[in-house]
Amino acid sequence: MDSRKKAGRDGKKITIRDGDADEALKTLKSKSDFADPVDDMSNAEESEAEADFLDDEQELDNSEDIAKFLKKSKVKDSTEVPEKTDKKTRKKKAAKKRQAKIKGGIKVALVIVFLIAICGSLGFFLLRPKIEQIKLAKEESTPLESDKIYYSPLTGLEVPNQEATTAAATCVMIENSPDARPQSGLAEAGVVFEAVAEGGITRFMAIYQEAKPQLIGPVRSLRITYAEEAKPYQCSLLHMGGADNALSLVRNNSAFRDLEGMYYEGKWVWRQNTAIAGKRRYAPHNVYTNFEKLDALNYQKGYNNSTFGGFARVNPDDPKPEVEQNATWIKIKMSSDLYNPTFTYNADTNTYTRSHTSGGIHQSIAVDGSALNITPTVVVAAKVDAVRRPGPDGYTDYTTIGTNDAFIFQDGTVTIGKWKRDTVDNEMQFIDGDGNIIKLNRGQTWISLYPSNSGSVDWN
Repeated sequence: MDSRKKAGRDGKKITIRDGDADEALKTLKSKSDFADPVDDMSNAEESEAEADFLDDEQELDNSEDIAKFLKKSKVKDSTEVPEKTDKKTRKKKAAKKRQAKIKGGIKVALVIVFLIAICGSLGFFLLRPKIEQIKLAKEESTPLESDKIYYSPLTGLEVPNQEATTAAATCVMIENSPDARPQSGLAEAGVVFEAVAEGGITRFMAIYQEAKPQLIGPVRSLRITYAEEAKPYQCSLLHMGGADNALSLVRNNSAFRDLEGMYYEGKWVWRQNTAIAGKRRYAPHNVYTNFEKLDALNYQKGYNNSTFGGFARVNPDDPKPEVEQNATWIKIKMSSDLYNPTFTYNADTNTYTRSHTSGGIHQSIAVDGSALNITPTVVVAAKVDAVRRPGPDGYTDYTTIGTNDAFIFQDGTVTIGKWKRDTVDNEMQFIDGDGNIIKLNRGQTWISLYPSNSGSVDWN
């Protein structure tokens, strides 16, 4: 009978027959360091440990082999070996699985990102025309700040930005005696008021906002008619002295921005001692200024902005109505032919060229010596009542508060209506026979205030 030899714990040989092999192995195991406490290991773990033990079993012929076998299999605590080995193995396997899952997840994520990028790019190119259409429609429906159009309240003409619509306005008194002609700065003014100052001699108040001429004059004295017209424009009012009632009004009312030229002579205004347009000027017809000085003076005074409504203006986009031109030549009687103006309509420029009845086109001399024709877009002849000026001088002023006749010339036509002004704080308005406000063309507006008792207006 075949038999195997097994070493026990005491080094003696044990002969095991075939039939008793299983029982003998169990006995040997229970006496070895691999003996397991009861219930410390599950059946599965016990089977696994037993299998490991049997794998190491081999034919042992002598005590030396048995000693080697025992040395190989012995551990301090036999109950911990299967557990430690099993946990370590499971941790390694679990770690490998986690690493495999992470790597797999990264690969899947990269694939997804790649697919999204492809789809996004494809979608962008497919939808790009539609996106461009939506963007264009939005831009058209919401104009950019740079696309907005701003208009001067003084002239109704386009200005570069919103700040220009509230820029400081400046009013300058300019004389019209023959010794003062040709003047400077009249052609560039936005609005000009013309009235008799005294003795039949007319005088101008030129109002500026966006235009900045570099030669203005001759500057002369103030009358109350002009002061009252200046007030609603919130303008700085430059003059060289004036009538007592006018000076009392502007100096005692903080609503006026009084620029008394006599205080600023030699700094903000100067005496012109050389010829202008070949003509030498003498006092008191030789006081001049420019906007380099006026802007500096306004800044020093804190007169940086002006707020006013201005005349109602024709919408530049509205089509011109077809009307018969019935007023292409105008004559306004102010006093005598030396001061009575005429206006001739120019259809090519839609303006009126101003002339003196006594002869010659009325011109304005620029700083470079060039002569500019005075060509307002709108001419208004407004009838005003004469009021005796207080004091012993016997001069006459003209009131512009209330209402009276007005003749509005533009586009070669005349509209007969009324001017209306409720208080000195209001701007003059022009209304037609039905009470509607008459809209004026954009550009320079020239307003001649002719005396109701001695003046008149004619046209053809």
